[in-house]
Amino acid sequence: MPEQTKQVDKEELAAQLLEVQEIKQPIKFISQQHHLTVEQAYEVQETFAKRRAEKTGKQSNGHKISMTSPATQALFGAKEPAYGTLFEDTIHTGDTEIELASMLSPLLEPEIVFVIKEDLSIGAEEEEILAKSILSAGIEIPDSRFADWFPKFQLMDLICDNGVTGKVVVSDKGRGDLALEEVERIKLTLTHDGKEVGTGFASEVMGNPVTSVAWLTEKLAEKNLFLKKGMVISSGTFLSPIPLGKGQYEADFSLLGKVKLHVN
Repeated sequence: MPEQTKQVDKEELAAQLLEVQEIKQPIKFISQQHHLTVEQAYEVQETFAKRRAEKTGKQSNGHKISMTSPATQALFGAKEPAYGTLFEDTIHTGDTEIELASMLSPLLEPEIVFVIKEDLSIGAEEEEILAKSILSAGIEIPDSRFADWFPKFQLMDLICDNGVTGKVVVSDKGRGDLALEEVERIKLTLTHDGKEVGTGFASEVMGNPVTSVAWLTEKLAEKNLFLKKGMVISSGTFLSPIPLGKGQYEADFSLLGKVKLHVN
């Protein structure tokens, strides 16, 4: 049975996750050894993000939001979404090509990406978020430093592992003129090598992806943090995650346009 962890060795757990980043050798779930609270898990994530930035020189530049549907929250015994940190080298702008071998066990999730064009106030709500953001077509590629991870991980594992952040591809085009009701109605069509593999609607993401970002601003406000100009926010998937394979993916979002990902 995992032991109750009262004093979390944040540095040690973050160091283990960072080592995976370097040697590409996944580790066992933290939940198999410890029982962390949500707060403790976020402390590990923050330590990981800080140490990663120090080690790579690539600074944090946004966030990704996970578990934005009741079904995924229920799967992991969560009552709300979770978030992770994006970095300069995890964000790719425009149609992108990646090597599958550069990842560990990646998935693919089509998401609307918010690019913040003006600092938001602490705890900003939907109308302010819309007024100060560009919305773009996006593809998130979740990846984990844990072995055989999806869907077997616990909530604490997801949070410690930086929300299983891999890469985010964001279109170099976008819109900053949509109303809240228009965002809710955006339809996604995902294809792989020209064949349709799924469709979904923005309403799958907490009723509206803008609401997902508002949830994030509230969580950050608890730490006196806010979203800053230039930050990139991946707001939650329209579809259940699919394993990433080789080939050409295209995510087409009505009202927003398309973004392509080629995997070698």
